[in-house]
Amino acid sequence: MGKWICGDLHTHSDCCVDGAVPVLEIVRQARKWCQFLAISGHARQSERWGGEQYAQVLAARQQFPDFPLFHTAELEFPIPRHVMMITAPENREFELQSELVRRYDRLSGVTGIEQAEDELAYVAKHWGEDCFMVFNHPSAPEVPYAHLKRLVAVNDVFKIIACVDRRERRAAQIWRIGGAWDRLLAQGFRLYARCGSDFHRHFSTGGNDYWPGEFAQDYLYVKENSYSEIFNAYRSGNFYCSVGAPIAEPSFSISADFRVKLSFKVLKPLRKIDIIADQRSVMSFRQVKSDFFFEGYLPPCRYCRVRGLGELQKRPYEDGFYEPLFLLNPLFPAGALPCI
Repeated sequence: MGKWICGDLHTHSDCCVDGAVPVLEIVRQARKWCQFLAISGHARQSERWGGEQYAQVLAARQQFPDFPLFHTAELEFPIPRHVMMITAPENREFELQSELVRRYDRLSGVTGIEQAEDELAYVAKHWGEDCFMVFNHPSAPEVPYAHLKRLVAVNDVFKIIACVDRRERRAAQIWRIGGAWDRLLAQGFRLYARCGSDFHRHFSTGGNDYWPGEFAQDYLYVKENSYSEIFNAYRSGNFYCSVGAPIAEPSFSISADFRVKLSFKVLKPLRKIDIIADQRSVMSFRQVKSDFFFEGYLPPCRYCRVRGLGELQKRPYEDGFYEPLFLLNPLFPAGALPCI
């Protein structure tokens, strides 16, 4: 039996030039919503992101040993994008971040798609399978499709791409049906979508951010709340992401003959649910206000995924309204292309 846990990979502490909260206080607050976190220093912008952040992470691990806490860095990738490399504590986590800043920092002149491919190959060679890369910040900027395809084809390091963040920016390449993500999935590439808080300072202390897990969530299905289980869930796509937590406990499967089963608890009214296969919506459901269940056949397809939008909700700290949403990561029927 497994369980769902909530967490966030993109969180900044006071060790960043624009952060305000020590790691220990972030963990104390985030535990209201999350069962794990990654602390993501702005590499290059402050010397504190490295040694000082790492010391704070180690102290927080001692105080909360049941709460997996990753040390990572927001890196300047050789193509214009912020990325993070996530690895386990025992896998030379501090050395990984430091070496990538030294070798592959775009602002130091290491630029181009070839250098980006080389960075992925370097990580795989020296850190093995217990490491994966996350693209941060939805569409900031969009990466050309040809570059995305080259990166995801290098090896199994590039696994996760941000779709929505705390300001509700949506990455068109990921959110849009038939966009770059769908095109890659249709070719058998395994790339997954997540949300994140990108936390710096909370509304209650004059900031513009929600606490990790308070507004944007990654929900992972695991046997236990451990570093290895978190890795396995992210690398296999056994998770879903949401803004405003409109659903809970989804169950999603597809058989070799394209029979889909989909169910979940509805926590906030949903105005539309799409089942997406091979770059198009093949089934839609509207005005779902109670717990959802569907079982039926899809047209033959290489993959399928699910996207849902909720009814507008009042913002908790600001005027106006926001739109809850969720994304279930893709499934690949038997006979689809193997995992790249």
